[in-house]
Amino acid sequence: MATKDALIAEEGNNFGGSGSGDIATFDKNAEVVNFELEPKPIGLTKEQLEKYRNDPFWKPVRTVLFALFWLAWVLMFAGAIAIVVLSPKCAEKQKPDWWQTKVSYQLLTATFFDSDGDGVGDFAGISQKIDFLRKIGVTTVYPTPVIKIQKDEYFNSYDVVDHLSVDDRFGTEEQFKELIDTIHNRAMYLVMDLPVSTVDLSHPWFEKRDESKFVIAKPTDPGFNETNFYPFHGANNLKYLGYPSSQNPVLNWKDSEVKATINSAIQKFLDLGVDGFHIDHISQLAVDSKGKPNHDGAVKVLEELTKSVQLYVESKEELKEKKIVLFSSLKDIEELHAKAVETGILHYVIDNSFANLDEKKCEPSVAKCVHDALNAAYQRHEVDKYSPHWQFSNSESSRLASRFETPTAHLLSFLQLTLPGAVSVYYGQEYGLKNAMSKDGELKQMGVMQWYPTGKDHHGFSKESDAPIFFPETDDKLGMDNYNSQFDISDSPLKIYRKLAKLRQRDEALIVGETVRDELINDDVILFSRYIKAENNTATGSAFIVALNFGEKEQKIDFNVAPASKLIPTNKDLAKTEISVVTANVTDYKVREQHNFVESQLVLPPKQAVLLKL
Repeated sequence: MATKDALIAEEGNNFGGSGSGDIATFDKNAEVVNFELEPKPIGLTKEQLEKYRNDPFWKPVRTVLFALFWLAWVLMFAGAIAIVVLSPKCAEKQKPDWWQTKVSYQLLTATFFDSDGDGVGDFAGISQKIDFLRKIGVTTVYPTPVIKIQKDEYFNSYDVVDHLSVDDRFGTEEQFKELIDTIHNRAMYLVMDLPVSTVDLSHPWFEKRDESKFVIAKPTDPGFNETNFYPFHGANNLKYLGYPSSQNPVLNWKDSEVKATINSAIQKFLDLGVDGFHIDHISQLAVDSKGKPNHDGAVKVLEELTKSVQLYVESKEELKEKKIVLFSSLKDIEELHAKAVETGILHYVIDNSFANLDEKKCEPSVAKCVHDALNAAYQRHEVDKYSPHWQFSNSESSRLASRFETPTAHLLSFLQLTLPGAVSVYYGQEYGLKNAMSKDGELKQMGVMQWYPTGKDHHGFSKESDAPIFFPETDDKLGMDNYNSQFDISDSPLKIYRKLAKLRQRDEALIVGETVRDELINDDVILFSRYIKAENNTATGSAFIVALNFGEKEQKIDFNVAPASKLIPTNKDLAKTEISVVTANVTDYKVREQHNFVESQLVLPPKQAVLLKL
C-alpha cells in the first residue's frame, strides 16, 4: 500500500504538469496544497522585442520619438520661464520712507527741561525726557535751536552767530551727541534747523572789513529806495538785504566762504548723527537786484546744497545706508517749494497753513473753515505732487489751544493725527497747553513745558525749585494743563493723542492709505475716510472713517445715504463697525465695541470725535 507522502508526491507531480511554470506546494501543518499559476506577461516578451532592436524601420522611429520627447520637455521648461518673466508683476506694497509716517515733535530746547537748574533748558534735559515722548508715540524729535545763536531772550534759531558750534547755553557738543545717541537707541530720529540763508548782525563776519561780500549788499545811491535794505553800522555807502527783518542779513551764496561754512556745518552734524535738516527761508537763496526772490536761482542753490549732502553721505561708509531728509516750510514761497519737491531737491514741505487759523477767522463755522482749508491743502498737494506734512502750531504763532477754545483745539489735534502724510506737533499741543502769561506778549507760545501741576519746580520744568527761569509759565488753576496729570487719566486729551499717534504707525490704512475727501454736513460735521484703494472702490485691509462734530449741538450721521455713504468702500460691512478711538465725552460708544450702522445712525455729541474701523 502506498504511503501518504508517496501519494502526495505523486499528486504534486500531477499538479505541476510538464514544466508549464505552474507552482504547487504542500503545507504540512495545514495539510493543504497551495497552487499558483505563473502570471501571463502583458505585451511583448523580451525575446519578442529583441528582434525589433535593429529593425531598419523601428530604429529611426525610436530615435525621432526620443528627440521629440526632449524637445517638448525643453520647450515646456522655456515656456514656464517666459511666463514667470513676462507675466505682470504683483503690485508691490508701498514702502514709505521713515519721515513719511512719523510723528515729529518740535520742541524749544530752552523751554523743554532744565537739567542743571540754571533756568534754561538743555540737551541733557531733552535726553532725560525722551522716554516720556516715546510713551506717547513720538518718533522724530525736532529740537530748536541747536546751532549757536545771538544771546537774547527770544532764542530765534535764525539769529545764527556760528554755524559750526552748538549753543553753549544748551550744553556741550558731547551732550548733543549723547542726545542723538539716546534717541537712536530708542529707534527714533532727530532733525534740526539748519539756517542757510540768513545770519544775525552779531555774526563775526560783520567784524571784517569785507563784510559786504558775505551778504547781499547794494550801493546807497539816491535812486535806490528799497525798504528791505538796511545800512551797515560802519561808514560805508552800502546797504544790506534783511529778511525777515533788519536783524537778519541775507547771505550771498555766490561767496565761496559762505558755501564752505554751510557745507562744513552740514558735514559736522551728519557726523554727529543728525537724521535731517529743516532748511527755511529758501526764497532768499537767490534774489534779483531789488532783493526779490529769484526762483530758478534758488532752485540751483538748493540743487548744489542737496548734491553736497548726497556726495558726503556716499563718501562715508557709516552713512551710506542712511537716508538724510531735507525739508522746508510752506510759509515762505509756495511756488518755490512745489518746484523744489517736484524735482526731488527737498523731501517734503511742512504745511503750516492751519497755524494761521483762529476762532475769529473761522467765524461763523469752524467746521466750514477747516473744510475749506483742507480742500485748499489737498488741491495744493495734488497739483504740486508732494505729500503733506501737517503742522497746526509752531514757535511763530499763538498756540492752538489759545487760538481756539479748548474742545475745538482737541478736535483739531484729533483731525491732524488722522490726516494722510506726516505730522509735526509743537510741544505741549498733545495735552492742550495754552499761551504763557508773558509780560510783553512776545513769548506767549514759548512758555515752559509743563510736566507737573502748578507749584512744583516751575511745573517740573527745572531741576531746582528756586531756579530763576527766564520763560513764562501757563496758568494751570485746575492742575490739568500738564503732562503728568493727563497721563494718569485714560480719556484725557494726552491719552487720546497717544492712541492716535500709535495707531497711525501700526495700520497701513492710516500710514499709506488714500483719503476719500472730507464731506461737510450741516456746517458742523466733517467726515472723511482713509483706506488703501483697490478696484471698484474696494479697500485692501482695514478702512477708517473719521467723524468730527465742531458744532454746539448733537449730530446724527446716516451712512446709508449720501454724502456719508460715498465714504464707505464697497467691500466693507457697516453692520460690523468697530469703535477705534473716541474723545472724552462720547458716552454711547466704547472702544473695541462693534456697532451696526446699517440699522442705526452715528450719534456725535457736540465738540466730540469718533474714529471708526471697518
